[in-house]
Amino acid sequence: MAGKPAGLTASWSDVWLLDGVRTPFADYNGALARVSPTDLGIKAAREVFARSGVSPRDVGAVITGSMAQASFDTYCLPRHVALYSDVPIEVPAHMVQRVCGTGLEVLMQAADFVTHKEIELTLCVGAESMSRNPVASYTMRDGFRMGGVDFKDFLWEALRDPAADVSMGDTAENLARQYQITRGEVDAFAARSFERAVAAQTSGFLAGEIAPVKNETFERAPYQPRALKLKGVKELAADTHVRPSPLAALAAIRPAFGGVQTGGNSSAIVDGAAAALVASSDYVKTSGKSALSPAPPWACRRKSWASARCRRSRPCSSAPASSFRISIVSRSTKRSARK
Repeated sequence: MAGKPAGLTASWSDVWLLDGVRTPFADYNGALARVSPTDLGIKAAREVFARSGVSPRDVGAVITGSMAQASFDTYCLPRHVALYSDVPIEVPAHMVQRVCGTGLEVLMQAADFVTHKEIELTLCVGAESMSRNPVASYTMRDGFRMGGVDFKDFLWEALRDPAADVSMGDTAENLARQYQITRGEVDAFAARSFERAVAAQTSGFLAGEIAPVKNETFERAPYQPRALKLKGVKELAADTHVRPSPLAALAAIRPAFGGVQTGGNSSAIVDGAAAALVASSDYVKTSGKSALSPAPPWACRRKSWASARCRRSRPCSSAPASSFRISIVSRSTKRSARK
């Protein structure tokens, strides 16, 4: 409609986040580098059922999120996550992709299913392997001339928007210039983030949401077994990117895109998975489980419009904006959102 800002808003009155768990997040080419996103997703899904005590047979839909084609069977990821976590085969399963917003999209669709499709419980899984992003070619099917081999790094190329001819890193630098965010501010924000993460890890605050990962085989008759095999370690129980990162050390790192961003103050390139159970209030009551929280409202557009729409919705008034956590490419992007 003319004169009305475009965007998506969503709120629910009968949807609950029942439980959730995640694997540790391992650095690029680290302990999880050989594990497909499907197996990471299966591990997270199995763990959320084990910890919550919820039966997989109660699930009415499975929604998964994964961006990259990080294994040959990624097209089957939703179905395999469902099967190997013992969800009944007749339960529908599908995958969504919304780049950095994929996780939120999974939860939004789950809440819509509970609200509008008479589904009492939805399994939500997000899994990603940055390490297994392929070196790929889209032009080799007919062969190639001498010197004309055309293989490119999918992880690098997929982050470039050819319409605007900018990469994700360029977008963050544009925001830094637009909102006059300095390198010093970005490094200070990152140092504070690392300091808080180290404190949370040391105190055990993060341990409750993490499922340690070991070498493991997933089986369900009559299907072929799947294997999860770690690289270089017998067990992974904590995030590996969390480390002391003082401001002086961050300030010494070379910029990655000619501006404020560096490998130290940007979001980590990691592998891992998470799973959550989204349920109706009726299911929460009849199951006797304690839910984590009601599902919060979401708004998707630029920050000022989304925040205004969120504040006008009644459910959002119960939670301060600081309680919502987002993951974007860099600290400069996050600081521009604050400004």
